[in-house]
Amino acid sequence: MFRRLRMIMGSGTMLGHFLQALPIACAAGLLYAVVRIAGQKRRNARIGWKRELLRALFVCYLTGLISLVVLPANFWLRIYDGLFLGWWDELGPILQIGDVELVPSIIKHLDGTRSIGSWARTMLAGNVILFLPLGLFLPIVTGRRGWRTVLSAAVLAPVCLETLQLFFGRSFDIDDLICNFIGIALGGAIASAVLAAGGNER
Repeated sequence: MFRRLRMIMGSGTMLGHFLQALPIACAAGLLYAVVRIAGQKRRNARIGWKRELLRALFVCYLTGLISLVVLPANFWLRIYDGLFLGWWDELGPILQIGDVELVPSIIKHLDGTRSIGSWARTMLAGNVILFLPLGLFLPIVTGRRGWRTVLSAAVLAPVCLETLQLFFGRSFDIDDLICNFIGIALGGAIASAVLAAGGNER
């Protein structure tokens, strides 16, 4: 069964990458929930289950996001290979310096060196939609409805993640920074609209 699942994980598809990150993301969310709730019970604090569930899901999302965009490609698949198949020799080096790309793809499109169609599909799926939940979760989990929190995250999170990528053999890409910012800002706008609608209903 694991070998069949491994084929899907190693297929290079969005589903494969998602399945690689899913176990560790769920484990992180569960660990956070157990530690958080245990701490609240020791303090005899009131547990807001809805808020705690959202926070646990946020931890799941952040763990999955880091797994997908920072760690080397197929990192978790190689860990699973070692754990379940004994293939530890497949892990290979983890830390290595990647590339830096500071020329936006729109410039490359204008000079004819890049097709904007394929780039747009990749950026939309991997760098806008993937980061949209970060902006969506932040105002809801933190309770801060102002734009300062979202905009700070939209600037700082992509820069930090892209810098980390550089040390894991991946690239620091200006396109990613721009699209990540857009995704987080869009998520923040959706969250603000939802929170405002909820406030108006009261």
